[in-house]
Amino acid sequence: MERTSNTAVASSYEDESPVSPIETIPTDDPFAASNFAADGEAVPAGIDDVHIEVGAPSDEEFVYVSSDPRHSLKANLLVVSREDGYGKSYFLLTPQVAAYCKSQPSLKKFVKVMRIFLYVTNENGFGLWLIRDSLDNWSVSDLAVVQQAKKVFTRRYTDGKVRKGHFSTAISTEGVQFPDKALTGSDGILRQAFGEAFAISTTDHTVISRLLGK
Repeated sequence: MERTSNTAVASSYEDESPVSPIETIPTDDPFAASNFAADGEAVPAGIDDVHIEVGAPSDEEFVYVSSDPRHSLKANLLVVSREDGYGKSYFLLTPQVAAYCKSQPSLKKFVKVMRIFLYVTNENGFGLWLIRDSLDNWSVSDLAVVQQAKKVFTRRYTDGKVRKGHFSTAISTEGVQFPDKALTGSDGILRQAFGEAFAISTTDHTVISRLLGK
């Protein structure tokens, strides 16, 4: 899913204070039965009609990341180039399909364990920030920017081989409201962001077949 950049500009200042990227977030199975509402159970109202971007925010966007533990998790994703050649497409994988893909030499390189964070932009758009669960410079520095963005609106930028963040004192976090809805669940934010066919649940999925050259 291709990112769409906003070109909002706000006064910003570089935050020189170190921010620890270390945090504990659940290693959640988005497809566990406990994540789904039982028949007849009320599902919290949220942002059902709002488009949610998938991928890291653009360098032009100031974003504020939710601190709600329901709005971050780790999951297996299949990450492939879009067929039109522009950007990446992301597919959630059920545990069984993830295990199958990891066992196939031609598929395992496309399977990424990703940390997922819900954020809102200064223009009130929502997105899911995806970061590889890795100790490489890009992932660790991106996580540091996420931690900063949980406190203040922040715009990330690239400095050499790491990410850094500018924060803005001109954008207030007061009044920012995140949806009273979890990422997981039959009516969760993941389903809303990824669409009705929000996960690959069978090994004969068209994307997997294409990658296998079938």
